[in-house]
Formats: sequence, C-alpha cells, structure tokens
Amino acid sequence: MNRLWTLSCLLLAVPAVGADDAAAGHTWLAGRIADYNELRGRLPAADLARHIIDESLDLDRFADHMLRNYVKKALGDFEAHLDHDEHQSYVAVARRRIVDALRQRLIDDLTGVLSAASVGGLTVTDADFDATRGTVTLSSDAVAASALEVRVRRRDEGTWRIDDVEIDGRTLSRRYRDRFRDTIDRRYSPAVLEAQLRQLDFVVLEDFKASADGRPPFGWRWRDRDEDKHKPYRVHHNAGQAYLAAKDSGGSVILMRFAHWNPRRYPIMTWCWRADSLPPGGDERFGHTNDSVAGIYVFFSQTWIGMPRHIKYVWSSTLEKGTIGRRDRIARPYFVVVESGDQHLGEWRFASVDLEDHYDRTWGGRPKKRTQGLGLLTDANSTHSLAEAYYADLRVWTREAYEAGRVQDYCDRYRDLTLITEADMGSSTAGAPLPSEMTP
Repeated sequence: MNRLWTLSCLLLAVPAVGADDAAAGHTWLAGRIADYNELRGRLPAADLARHIIDESLDLDRFADHMLRNYVKKALGDFEAHLDHDEHQSYVAVARRRIVDALRQRLIDDLTGVLSAASVGGLTVTDADFDATRGTVTLSSDAVAASALEVRVRRRDEGTWRIDDVEIDGRTLSRRYRDRFRDTIDRRYSPAVLEAQLRQLDFVVLEDFKASADGRPPFGWRWRDRDEDKHKPYRVHHNAGQAYLAAKDSGGSVILMRFAHWNPRRYPIMTWCWRADSLPPGGDERFGHTNDSVAGIYVFFSQTWIGMPRHIKYVWSSTLEKGTIGRRDRIARPYFVVVESGDQHLGEWRFASVDLEDHYDRTWGGRPKKRTQGLGLLTDANSTHSLAEAYYADLRVWTREAYEAGRVQDYCDRYRDLTLITEADMGSSTAGAPLPSEMTP
C-alpha cells in the first residue's frame, strides 16, 4: 500500500463536536493539520504514531471493516461444544485480542513511515459533513501521492473519528484484509492472525492463561464415552504463569480442542512438559502396556473413510527417544517418542518437533494446509498404575525461525515455580467458568 496515505489517513480526526456542514468541516480539518505539524516536530515517531492511532481512529469500526465475520467463522467449530454464553465470550475475547494486535500493527506501520519518509503538505480539496458522517478529500504535494478520501463518523458521545480511508478506489481496511487474506479465508485460528499482525515467528496455540485456576482448561472437551469419567486435568496459575496438571490412575481421558494452522508455514512445534510419575512398564507399541505419562496429539486431517491422520508425541516410560511406531489396530495414531524414562523425572523439559518431517515419515508426503486440532493425554489405565505430568505453552514456529536459531528453550519460567500439589484434584465433568482472557 502507499505508506504516505497510511500516514495521512490517520492525521485528521481528533475529537470534535458539531461539525455538521462543509464550512465547519474545512475549519476543523485545517486546525487538525496544523496540530499535527506541531506535534510532528516535537514528538518521537513512535509516540506520535501512537497518539494519532489512539486519538484519531475508531479502531473497532476499522476492525469490523477488515475482519467482517472472520472470528466467528474461525471459531465456528467450538459452537457445538460450548454453551451459548461460553461461545459468545470466546468469540468476543478472541476478537479483542486481534483488535489489540491490529492497533499495534497500525502503530508500527505508521512509526516506520514517520521515521523514514517525508509526508509532504496536505491540502483539503473537498469536505462534506452531515450530522453523523463526513467525507474529506485530500491531496498532497509529496511525490507520487494520489487523492485520498477519508471517511469520518460522529460517535454517540459527540466525538469524530476516522471510520475508514479510500485510496484510489480501495479502502485501507481492505488493503489490510488482503495482506492477511490467506489466514482469514482459510479460517485459521484467531491466534494465527494475532501472531501475524504482531509479526511474530510463532503462534501460541495454548498457554492455559485463559482458564480459571483449579479447573479443566477452557475450550477443551472429551469424547462422549468419557463424559462420566473423572477428568484428571487442572490448570494452575502461579507467578504470572499457567500450566496444566494431569494425574491419572485409570481413567484414560483424552482432552481435545480445535486448532487450525498451516503446518507447512508453521511446521516446528514446541512446548514445555514435566513428568513426575511414570506408569511402570509403559510401552506404546502394545495395547496391554499402552500408557504414556504425557502425550500431545496433532490431528492433521482425515482419511477418505473419515479416520484421523494424527501423530502422538509422547514421554515414554521405556521406549528409546526418537522411536516412531504404531499399534496394529485401526485408527491408531503414529507415535513419536520425544522424551524417555526417568532420567529427567521432576524437571521441566523443552520439546521441539518437526511436524512436516514426522508426517512424511509416518503418513507419507506433506500434510494438508489446515490442521484440525490438538489432544492431550496422561494415562495409566493399561498398566493399572499412576501417571503424573504437567504441560505448558504449546507453540508452532516458522521453519525460517528454526533455521535461524530463534527457536530456543523458553521453559525457564516454569522451572522456578513451586508446583501446586495434585494429591486430590477432585472430579469435574463441567468446563471452566467464563474466562476474562483466552487464546483460541
């Protein structure tokens, strides 16, 4: 997009009341341009950009134009698994996180323009206001500048804000939408769009900060056949961090949630986990010993008969690290041993796996461009024993970040925590109460 107009569109709409005709609009605009020129001379670029965005743009309406119904569609799968209020809250908080990320992206883009370019003089060539809306046409003496139409709207409290901007027949919100069109059109999880707006190398799939302390993780569900079983999973918050505690003595309940991202664009998956009690003799190759102290499933897609193509990453009691296998029964996942044995029992360990490589070595070829979800399982039912583990901060990264050495162990934040004892986690078949924050 023309960065000159990215800047220009945000200069002009500071609070004003009663600008309901063209004459008042001209006067108001002239005053705003003068104010901008004064601030430009004495504020650092980043501060000026932040001032312009926060004081000039109706961010929620701009986001509406850009996102439309993306967030609701992207979280549509959750609707059947959450009650109405939970789903509404899930959508609302996911949208707010994206709007916050969009705000920062606009500030960053504008800071770059203010730091690197000369804007040139601005001239109002036309202004048309009624009681609630206005359209302002600007021109600039900058080289290669084009005519700009700024749409403003009077809000209920009487202030005016920019609603959107049209540059050569194309709105600024549409330009941002087009920049992220693949993520929006494919309905990847909102966490993916948030990461891209923030220009991050990674997407946080789950950090458990959304969930209430002492409750099962919000947004995760289980199979119908496990409805009446004890759910041995609780989220705990400590010193600003959150983690999932799991302790099983025979229930074998797998937690699942939808998570949609492109495993070709984000093929490196990382997480933090800890094992405190291994099911003795656990061996994922056989049904009578098929217990893992910790397991993370990635559901990639389905076969032509509807069977899942999935891989289970495990901390095995007995199998050697790097082992890849599969039980000889229908619809069983391939497993990859990421950690093994009791050498690091009671320690938080950083895990990193290459999803593309493991998919090729198991299912063959490349995964589809949209995953289906995640699963978590700590179980000890086959060995009739006990398994205790902890999970935290699941992410996926670009290959570029991995090859450049930017994928580093980030688990120190959990190593210094005193874990809450899981001696009696109680039982629950209900989801967590409505959260105030979440990362769908």
